[in-house]
Formats: sequence, C-alpha cells, structure tokens
Amino acid sequence: MPITQEKTEYSLVLDQIISSIKLPDNIVNKKMEALSHFEELQFPSMKNEEWKYTYLRKFLKKGFAPEFISYDNVEDEKIRENLPLEADDVNRIVLVDGIFSPGLSNIQASINYNISSLSKSWEKNITLVTDSFAQLTKEKNQALTKLNTALCQDGAFIEVTEGHSLNLEVIYVQTGTKKISMPRLNIHIDSNAYLNIAEQHIVLKEGSFTNIVTEVFLKENSKLEWVKIQDTKYDSHILDSVYVLQNAKSKYHCTTVSLDGELMRNNQFIKAIGEKAHADLGGIYILDGTQQADNNIFMEHIAPNTTSNQLYKGILDGQSTSSFYGLIYVDELAQKTDAFQSNKNILQSDDASANFRPQLEIYADDVKCSHGATSSEIEDHELFYLRSRGISKKQSKALLMYAFVSDVIEEILSESLKAWVRARIESKLKIEL
Repeated sequence: MPITQEKTEYSLVLDQIISSIKLPDNIVNKKMEALSHFEELQFPSMKNEEWKYTYLRKFLKKGFAPEFISYDNVEDEKIRENLPLEADDVNRIVLVDGIFSPGLSNIQASINYNISSLSKSWEKNITLVTDSFAQLTKEKNQALTKLNTALCQDGAFIEVTEGHSLNLEVIYVQTGTKKISMPRLNIHIDSNAYLNIAEQHIVLKEGSFTNIVTEVFLKENSKLEWVKIQDTKYDSHILDSVYVLQNAKSKYHCTTVSLDGELMRNNQFIKAIGEKAHADLGGIYILDGTQQADNNIFMEHIAPNTTSNQLYKGILDGQSTSSFYGLIYVDELAQKTDAFQSNKNILQSDDASANFRPQLEIYADDVKCSHGATSSEIEDHELFYLRSRGISKKQSKALLMYAFVSDVIEEILSESLKAWVRARIESKLKIEL
C-alpha cells in the first residue's frame, strides 16, 4: 500500500525515508503535510516579489533532484582530508549531504549540552525535538522550507542547558553529485545559556545544491552568536533559511559572509515575542563573475521594548548580482521598538547589479525605525590619497574595500570568530598587510 498517493519524484523520496527511518507518527504527518504544501506552491518564480531577482529555475535546470541518501557513505576518509584542523575547546558537527556523520564529528561528552543526530532523536521520540520540528516554519508559505521539512532525512539536534555555554563548529560537506541535500538543524538554548557557532561549507566536486533549514528557540536571557561563511571552490548553490523565536532579553547575533559560490541565498525569519529581545544581523558579500548573493530578512517585533539592527554590505564585480529584501514589521503592541536596517554596495563593474527593497510595516506609534540602501563606486580622491603614499592601485582598492566592510566585521562579538572572518576577507581581497 503506497504511503503517499501521488507518485512524484518528491513523494517517492518521502516514501523511502518513511520506510527506512523509524519515525514517530507526528513527524510522518508533518512531513506528508509539508510535501502536500510544497506541491501546491511549487518552486518560486520571479513573479514572486521575494524572488524577483533570482531565477531559481535556471539553476534547477542543471539536473538537480532530491534523492534518498544512503547512511553507508558518510564515513569517508577522503572527506576527513578536506576538513579543517580541529580546535581543542570546540565541538564539531559534520553533515555529509545532510547526514550527520558520527565518525567525522567530534562531540565531547557533557551534561551542559546535548548534541545528536536529528534522525536518531526522532527514532528515540524525544519530545522536545518531535514537538518543535516545523513549529516555526509551519505558518510560512516558503516552498523550499516545505520541501526541506518533507524530505530532510537527518541533521543535528543541539540543546544548551540552563546557565551553560557551548562553542560549536558546523561543517556542511557536499559530495556534488547533482542531488539536492536537505540538512536540518533544531537548536534550543535554555535560559541564561550561550551558544557560539562557526559554520562553513566544503564542496568536493561540481554539482552541489544545499537546501538548509534551521529552527532556533531562544529562551529568556539566552544568547546565540553565529558566523556563517560561504566560500566554496565550485559552482555551489546554497539556500539557507533560519527561523528564530526570541523570548525576553534573548540576543540573536548572526553574520553571513558570502565569498564564493554560484548562488548563495540566505533567508532570516526572526520573531521577537519577549520584551527586550535584541537581534543583530550582519552580512558581507564579495562577488565576481556571474555569482549571485541574496539576503532576505523578515524581522517581526511582537513585544514592546525590542530592538534590531541590520547591516549588509556588498562588493560586486564582473556580472555578479545581489539582492536585499528586508522587512521590519512592528506589531501594535510592540511600543518602544527600535529597529534599523541598512544595505550598502560598491559596484566595480558596469555590468554588476545590486538590487534592494527595504521595507517598514509599522502598527505602533511610539517607535524608532529607519532603513536605507545605496550603491556607489570607489571615489577617485580616496584612491589618490593611498596612491600618494606609495601604495599600488590594486592594493589601494583592496584596502578601501576592506575598510568598507570592516564595520560589519567589528560588530561580531566573539574575538575568535571576528579573527576568522578578518582572515577570510583579507584572503579574498588579496590584501598584503
């Protein structure tokens, strides 16, 4: 008897997931419902306002398709050779084509936190995981999120218990075989707890497409600092959607650095439901060739006295493209909201384009909200100042570009993460200090 009625390529994969993994009934039901919604929505087109500047179907025409990922292939010593060196005080999660790899990960035993494979947490029917799965994404009509909810096989469950802290690396490895991988993260940070995440991608060969979804639950006075670096050597495609629920006095700080990849699209859906919750969102993208980076921010202020800050800066050369779609929503109950949004770009080529649409939707009368967006070129007088001091034109440009994005870097609170980003930016710009 078939598990799903219509036999599309997606429902066939879901059938295989359900028959291969021991899933609780509520997870099965959520997956089937999500697949039904995805097949109603279909992949977004450029007629969708949020996707106006992203021709997703152009990338999908390359032959990417979902498939069931075999757990037998995740322990591969060749992958280990491509992983960065491990730090002594940092736990590491490695997801290979979306599958949690115990052999490549490094999880130190502790009562201060819980880290495990998402699928193993489902099989154990851990209530915190099964109840919160798709809790933040259910009401959003985001087709790619629905697809991930339906077809994610695995990922990671991360919990930091009350009053404790955790430093964590998350590494996504793509084997590049034209499959669409669907990693899923389920993150819970208890009251007065702190989580620090350094995230990066490793692509082993051409033909990678990653559709990541993360749900984050921040309890009272908790804090998450997250740095994401997207810097792959092949024509990778990264679609990353993060959903965050903030309780009172929680702090969410996320910086996304997009340096190399054919398509890098980052969606943030943040909902501040507790007083004095604060969100800090930063982004840097340095593009050339035909690369594309999209940042889409949906910041909802539901409770009073909440604050948010968005600062995104891009440097574009060649025929590269960027888009920034940002919405600040202030509920009628969210008095004393303070929200700021800025997107600035430097265009180094006549063929490069930066598109932006910052928006405010305000239903409270006692708020401070502002937004702005600009595109410009490097000014001749700025170059002249450095050239007159014996610095080459190439290095002068690089230094000016570094200075342009430096305020985003300085917003990173963790000194180790800040140093990591500085080094990657200096390498990308070929700065000789």
